[in-house]
Amino acid sequence: MRTILQSIKDSYCINNKSLKKLSDKLLPVEIKKKTILVSPEKINNNLYFIERGVARSFTIMDGKEITSWFSKEGDLIYSTNSFYGKRQGYESEMVQVLEDSLFYYISISEIHDLCLYDIDISNWLRVLHQDAFVDLERRLISRLYLSAEERYNDFFLNNKDLFNRVNLGHIASYLGMSHVTLCALRK
Repeated sequence: MRTILQSIKDSYCINNKSLKKLSDKLLPVEIKKKTILVSPEKINNNLYFIERGVARSFTIMDGKEITSWFSKEGDLIYSTNSFYGKRQGYESEMVQVLEDSLFYYISISEIHDLCLYDIDISNWLRVLHQDAFVDLERRLISRLYLSAEERYNDFFLNNKDLFNRVNLGHIASYLGMSHVTLCALRK
C-alpha cells in the first residue's frame, strides 16, 4: 500500500491520524488483465486505489472504443455517476484493467462517511477532484487548439511509461487521432 499512501501524501498534506483512518478501511484485491471494473449496467459501490497496474476509462460510440482516461499507480478509479449520485454509470461508461493489478478498495458510502467526520480526508478528496477537473480542462483545450503532433508530444512527455504498458490504439483514441497518425508521429 506504499504507493497509494505516498500518492495521497503527495497530493495533499494529510495528517497521519487521518491517513491511518483511511488506510485502515482499504481492502486489497488482485484484478486480472482485461477485467471490466466499471460497467454501465450497474451501480459501482467502490472507489479503487491502484497500488500496481494500469486501467483505462472508455466508452463505445458507433461501435468504436474511445478511451477517455488512463489511471496508473497511485490513482483512483470510480464511476462518477455512482460516486456522486448512487446511480448506474453513464450510458456506456466503462473501466477496463489493462494489466494484472493490485488494487485497494473502499466502499463509496465509507469514504463519504470518512469525509463527513474527518476534514483532512474531505479536503484531500476535494483537492484530488480539483486536480482532475483542471486536467480535464487542460485536455479539452489541447484538443481544441493543439495539433496532433503537439498533443502526442505533451502526452509522451507526461506519460512515457504508458507507451510500454498500453495498447497504442488506446493511446491514439485518447489523443483523438487514428492509430496510423500516432504511428507516424512516433517515428
